[in-house]
Amino acid sequence: MSTVRSADAITRIFELSTAERYDLFLTEVTENAQVWTLKGEGGFVSFSDDEGLDYFPFWPASEFANTLANDDWSDCQPEPLPLAVFMERWLIGMADDDRLVAVFPALDGSCMVSDPLSLRDDLIAITQQLNLDLGAHNSKDAHTGQ
Repeated sequence: MSTVRSADAITRIFELSTAERYDLFLTEVTENAQVWTLKGEGGFVSFSDDEGLDYFPFWPASEFANTLANDDWSDCQPEPLPLAVFMERWLIGMADDDRLVAVFPALDGSCMVSDPLSLRDDLIAITQQLNLDLGAHNSKDAHTGQ
């Protein structure tokens, strides 16, 4: 179950290194069985770099996503995704489409960039370590339904 954090606590967490935020992301999303992103009228947010690589940002809790709902994303709201759906549909689909994951972006733009399947492997390892059952995350073809 997620806890309510003060503004100071949120700021302190955003000041952690990208590696520390990545570890916190893994812990919290497995404990809460959901991830958070931002969604506006145009759909889910993403961004591209100068090389044309596409990134989709995800956070471990709504308050972190909401903090980044500014500037270009000011019309967006935090949107939860069940962890099993994130692992089987989103991450596999992003890998198929050559997109990357921006894990736990901070206000300064820093984040851990991950290949979707590497993040999925990390999440599977943690769920197995904790003996969590998220559904079909062990099925190789869960994203196709076959």
